[in-house]
Amino acid sequence: MQKLVFFFLLHCGLAQAALAQQATGVAALDQLVAALNGKSLVPVQPYLTPETRVGSLPAAYTTQVLAQLLPQYGPVEGLRIVRQEPAGPNTRYVCLLARKGTEKEIAMVLTPAGQFAELNLLPARARKIATTFGPNELTTPPQVEAPARVRNGLLLVEAEVDGRRGTFLLDTGAPALVLNKREFPAPATETALAATNSTGVNGQLAGLSYHIAQRFDWQGIKFENKEVPTLDLTSLEQKLGGTTLLGLIGYNLLNQYALTLDYRAGKVLLRQPDPAADPPTALLRVPFTLSGHLPVVTLSAGGQTFRVGVDCGAQANLLDQQYEAGLAHVLRRASTAQLSGADATARTVTTARLPEVRLAGPLVFRKQATVFATMASLNQNPNREALQGLVGYPLLSQYRPTIDYVNKELYFNAW
Repeated sequence: MQKLVFFFLLHCGLAQAALAQQATGVAALDQLVAALNGKSLVPVQPYLTPETRVGSLPAAYTTQVLAQLLPQYGPVEGLRIVRQEPAGPNTRYVCLLARKGTEKEIAMVLTPAGQFAELNLLPARARKIATTFGPNELTTPPQVEAPARVRNGLLLVEAEVDGRRGTFLLDTGAPALVLNKREFPAPATETALAATNSTGVNGQLAGLSYHIAQRFDWQGIKFENKEVPTLDLTSLEQKLGGTTLLGLIGYNLLNQYALTLDYRAGKVLLRQPDPAADPPTALLRVPFTLSGHLPVVTLSAGGQTFRVGVDCGAQANLLDQQYEAGLAHVLRRASTAQLSGADATARTVTTARLPEVRLAGPLVFRKQATVFATMASLNQNPNREALQGLVGYPLLSQYRPTIDYVNKELYFNAW
């Protein structure tokens, strides 16, 4: 009975907090205040979608960010709407949030269904972590050969941080080096959220914290005394069968190289191209553009063409779900599956096999495992080219691929 009374009182407390804020007349905003005062996601959860973002951070991390942010932010005395204005199909509410006797202006964007598209709650003190390197900050040998192993279609390499050697995911879909938050805690004096100024396929790469790496070394690619963003990589470790990850190696360590992914030999090669040398021979050469850090090429399948990013961190190819119907006539072995992102939210998607696809040329890539899912969270940055998909392990592993970031070419050779 005591438990029943406790839960009843808790429910009433949350309800009263919500009712106290009904003056706004906007349910999502009122429930946000209830969530801040209750330090709980429960009141606001019905107003979140898979595309809801906190500030400019990726939608995949919204639940994690709010779980950390709400206890720091509340309690609040009230919320009042100053003005509302159109934001495309959505509505932006500029509000004053009363907290500790002062009011702070915040902006929330709601969808036509009354759910949050954006919650701009990140504190001004959120730390900016620079992920670019100055001319003398990063040591880059002219050529590197690094052992690698393939696990579930992903490439794992070994590197060392602060004297500790361990496993990193090589991920051309990541804008920067990221460390595992569990393995590398923030400095004891740091309590604010950390955010990077590095923009990725999901907008900005979110670091919920950061670690000051005294020394990092991957086969001679090394630096010292630099702040590195950290993320919770638990869900990724689970996809890798419980492999403990020290972090991800991304674009800011690769962009001075031509990167060869040798899946069959179990290694990756990094070579700084010689501008005076003739280009290497290849079965196919495809120029690419960069959307932020991501190489973008044109892919053709089923009589249609798509602009896709090249991401060795993708276990399957991905096309936006809107193209599934138009490709139905060529799809093989179509089925549904549950896809979980970094926010641990499961979504039902279609998986199928495209019998063949091509890039810019006659070379055929056969039996391409492809997932059809929304690209909305990957296309949130209005200053970046909108992508219609990603190509990952199924395409990259069929031939021996090289991503030449310096000359902006993707080329393939026979195994």
